[in-house]
Amino acid sequence: MSEITDALRAQCLDWARKEFDGVYVNRHGAIIVPFDKTVVFVEVTAALTGSGRVNVRAPVLLDLALTPEVTRHVAVNGGNFLFGALSFFAEGDADAATLEFDYSLFGETVDEAVLAATVRLVADSSACVQERLRPRFGGRTILE
Repeated sequence: MSEITDALRAQCLDWARKEFDGVYVNRHGAIIVPFDKTVVFVEVTAALTGSGRVNVRAPVLLDLALTPEVTRHVAVNGGNFLFGALSFFAEGDADAATLEFDYSLFGETVDEAVLAATVRLVADSSACVQERLRPRFGGRTILE
């Protein structure tokens, strides 16, 4: 990481710790914010603007079978939110994936209030989508 992204990551960690309980950094360097039904990952990466990008994401369902029905649902509906989007994360040639809800911010737009609101919205959106899709598609939550 650059000095800019390192500073932004440290600032995001400080803001998250002020606003939420139990915040920690995992072994990959992601800031983890625990909630009752999910956890939110806050990751700072380089961006074309040079100021960094803050990606805020939460797993919706893990070990979700990549059936035609579920992939079609995400392809058609993944961007139908006023805020954020659904995406898959899969490793290797697995037949299962993690469905995530995520939103990204440019580093220069982030302040304490924006980060806190984004983390809450991602957590709440993830929980709502989880309640709607789990009965239909299966999978498990990150807290199981």
